[in-house]
Amino acid sequence: MANERLTEALVREHFRNDALYKSIKQEEQRTSTRKISLLLNGASKTGKKGKGAPDFIITFPTDSRYLIIIECKALPVQHESPNRDNPKDFAVDGILHYAKTLCSDFDVLAIAVSGERIEELRVSHFLWKKGISSPTELADQKLLSINAYLHLFQNEQFAENLRNIDIVKKAIELNEEYNNYSISETMRNTMVSAILLSLIDEGFRLSYKVSPTIKLLSQQMMAAIEVTLTTNSVRNKDAMLGELRKIQNDPLFTQTRIKNKKNKKEFSTLEVLKEMIDYLHKNVYPLTTMEHSGYDVLGRFYTEFIRYAGSEQKQGLVLTPFHITDLFCDLAGLNEYDVLYDPCCGTAGFLVAGMKRMFRKAGHNSERFKSIRTQQLIGVEMRPSMYTYACSNMMLRGDGKSNIYCGDCFQTKEEVLHNHKPTVSFLNPPYDVGTAEQMRFIQHALEVVAPQNGRVVAIVQMSCAIKDEKELHVVKQDLLEKHHLKAVLSMPDDLFYPVGVVTCIMVWEANKPNKGRKTWFGYFKDDGFEKRKHQGRIDAHGLFKNTIHKKWVSAYQAEDEIEGLSVRHEVTAEDEWCAEAYMETDYSTLSETDFLKKIKEYAAFKLLSGIEE
Repeated sequence: MANERLTEALVREHFRNDALYKSIKQEEQRTSTRKISLLLNGASKTGKKGKGAPDFIITFPTDSRYLIIIECKALPVQHESPNRDNPKDFAVDGILHYAKTLCSDFDVLAIAVSGERIEELRVSHFLWKKGISSPTELADQKLLSINAYLHLFQNEQFAENLRNIDIVKKAIELNEEYNNYSISETMRNTMVSAILLSLIDEGFRLSYKVSPTIKLLSQQMMAAIEVTLTTNSVRNKDAMLGELRKIQNDPLFTQTRIKNKKNKKEFSTLEVLKEMIDYLHKNVYPLTTMEHSGYDVLGRFYTEFIRYAGSEQKQGLVLTPFHITDLFCDLAGLNEYDVLYDPCCGTAGFLVAGMKRMFRKAGHNSERFKSIRTQQLIGVEMRPSMYTYACSNMMLRGDGKSNIYCGDCFQTKEEVLHNHKPTVSFLNPPYDVGTAEQMRFIQHALEVVAPQNGRVVAIVQMSCAIKDEKELHVVKQDLLEKHHLKAVLSMPDDLFYPVGVVTCIMVWEANKPNKGRKTWFGYFKDDGFEKRKHQGRIDAHGLFKNTIHKKWVSAYQAEDEIEGLSVRHEVTAEDEWCAEAYMETDYSTLSETDFLKKIKEYAAFKLLSGIEE
């Protein structure tokens, strides 16, 4: 006897097993979304006045404009009627009936599914855009991933926002789980690195669930990691293995039982570790299928996990936001033949951004892709833990790790110069070393690219541009005597949220003395990003991607002087290097209300501070 519940079970499990499932809202037969519920009133498939009820309704918390509805039938013969005019008895007819009602307010992806077994399943897809009189039938004839469905709506910003929020949620969720078992921040970063690297090995992916003891599972994990590192020809494999083996000293690996401080219960360490591996295997590793660049999204999760572990703040590390690493490529005019160098590469964010941009520039040139991976991405990282994260990040992106050095960039300078001849350097130097030392990292980068007449782009604390310090002036004077300060960009105050640091971007051209040349100053304080709970700063409305980014890059490339945005000025080592020092204030926008507000704020400040005149 035909059983439609079997069809529904297949659909339900398909979506539940998807890596993005936790970022959608899937409802059955009814919905808590008031707008959808009202539209379905009177939309019964019988033609009577009853309420319509698609078998599945999928909505997206990140964007209420889009909707997926699914109608199921038990038998393939019930898939579609000749005229598609029998919504009660056929899947295609029924789903189009509902889509016609809902498209008044939504872009609707309507899916018809029939069949009780996966091998006989028939699937039809229709995209019915809001306000359009008829749907477009799509070619896909099988159930797709949630990521693939996002792309069918033809709004990449919507898809990107959902993926990014999903990644952040998973990073936070996993950090909380590790914290429940009292795993330290540094150790959990290393542990996630180890698990992700071991999952690259197919043998480990197939065997970890049946490992009988925590000791054997630990050994299998390290063996899989060694295979992965050897296969990928990591330059400092022994240093990386030494760092990763530290997890074997954690109580999770040395004990048979471990306490969860949240529920106060003890659990088998073997089962806890298997669950942690399984979480990454099911919820994170499948992210590799989401982009043409393979491991890109997986690498994004890895970087976000490190960010939310929080340890970077204690180590003086500030991870550069992704839209800024991408902006660096525009500021440097990066092309597919450049050799990119980062002397303090951290988790390799700049190298990843550069790799993606060079791939894009290379088009379909597979030989150039190989050269970019193996010869054109150079990094140095002094801290063994960060070096491990950088190499892991690059491997999880598909390649590029073989030219990352573990050491001091000032000590490896000659080796980098001789072996690689970089043409461009991107860097975000450590901020806990002081202003003069941050500028010495820029000085080092310029010395490395100078033989190739290269370019340097660096993001540093604003104090490097404006502070009045003798040692800082000495470094700045040396830089200006040899090189051209092409641009300085004042960045948003909360760019590195939740880390409180005000920054600017400096762009340098090697071997062009600055005297007689003007610097272009940009006031880039508003990037369109918004702070959202549990999401950090996000480009919620696509303002940066669609408008602001293009405006910034266009003005920079043309060296335009735009009121309120940019100005050109020649500077010396003693001058302030920021747009605020040279742009004229536009008083025409100020009102009497603004004036009174500032007077009140000043009066309140005096009162609270105890200042008397």
